[in-house]
Amino acid sequence: MKAGSAAKLIVEALLQRFLPLARRRIETAQVQDGQYLRPSDPAYEQVLDSLAMVARHTPVPLLEALSRWRESESPKGANDASTFQRKLAVECIFCSACIRFVECCPQEGLTEKLWIGLENFVFDWLINADRVVSQVEYPSLVDLRGLLLDLVAQLLGALSRIRFSSVTERFFMELNTRRIDNSIARSETLSIINGMRYLKLGVKTEGGLNASASFIAKANPLNRAPHKRKSELHHALCNMLSNILAPLADGGKSKLADGGKGQWPPSGVEPAVILWYDAVGYPLVTLLLCLGDPNIFLNNFGPHMEQLYKHLKDKNHRFMALDCLHRVLRFYLSVHGDAQPRNRVWDYLDSVTSQLITILRKGMLTQDVQHDKLVEFCVTIAEHNLDFAMNHVILELLKQDSPEAKPGSSYFSKDDDSVQLANAYYLLL
Repeated sequence: MKAGSAAKLIVEALLQRFLPLARRRIETAQVQDGQYLRPSDPAYEQVLDSLAMVARHTPVPLLEALSRWRESESPKGANDASTFQRKLAVECIFCSACIRFVECCPQEGLTEKLWIGLENFVFDWLINADRVVSQVEYPSLVDLRGLLLDLVAQLLGALSRIRFSSVTERFFMELNTRRIDNSIARSETLSIINGMRYLKLGVKTEGGLNASASFIAKANPLNRAPHKRKSELHHALCNMLSNILAPLADGGKSKLADGGKGQWPPSGVEPAVILWYDAVGYPLVTLLLCLGDPNIFLNNFGPHMEQLYKHLKDKNHRFMALDCLHRVLRFYLSVHGDAQPRNRVWDYLDSVTSQLITILRKGMLTQDVQHDKLVEFCVTIAEHNLDFAMNHVILELLKQDSPEAKPGSSYFSKDDDSVQLANAYYLLL
């Protein structure tokens, strides 16, 4: 018997078991408002296990058969609650089958077109769920729709295990097309972000860890905020990142995306770990501290800065520490500065500037981007306290009589930087 014929027979035999169970679940879901789809059905679970086994060996005919079943069972025509209920039930069953399929299918098992088709299915539902089944018009279907969207998110997570770059690129593309701040774009953005909560990070290889770190850095909540109602998107992104990172923090109990028990930091990928710490560790902690409970922020602001001061001494983490220090200081001054005692604010400003001037005197800031970051510090401090910025930051940085400085020069290695600092101050006058 030819391999193609054998594969077809295997798929047909599996479908003969799958179809009646799926149909029973659809019909029962319509009677019980979808609740039947939630509890485990041993017979149905057994069929899904068989489906997963077949996916390892004959994935293409199986996925094509599941797609044909979905198309044939999905109701056409009338737009009423019963029709939409059946449609949602069909999609739930198709999605649950696809999750098992993707979890076991090798990357080379499907063509690029078929993989993209699954990704399109996921993002189409995340983006268009409210258009297909409105929560306002059909409140009785809210739970069933919620179940489907959770399954869709699980499917996206399964896809990310073997198509991480493709899934994350699509995520950022969809966010970028919705930068205009209106209610529809915001609702779609929140749905897309929520749909990424099961994303699988690969950390066992250097390439996987680099890709994961790049994603986390790019998903920085403060990079994706519209002009209005920022906190809603901030919180959604923070929640997404918390869910994505949680499996890594579960230690040995967690199965990571690329197999094996959890271990942190992973061994054998030391160069990538440095990028991970720069992209994920302190930057994310800094953001979550800023966006969390105000009392927790104020209680931990000083200790957090002290930890960042330590990283200023390490050339591999220096720019990360500068960036985090600037971000947390700017947040403190803009959000809490006016309500804090003046002497406390002064002490924090003095602490930060002392650290910056010290590492500058020691010649530890050698890169243009580090000098640019110092200019940002000057502008941020001057916006809050002009006198302090002039007398304790800018004039100090422009001194030419430091023992460590070369005759006729400031602490900076380039005259342009001194001019830039002076301009930064005078622009704020």
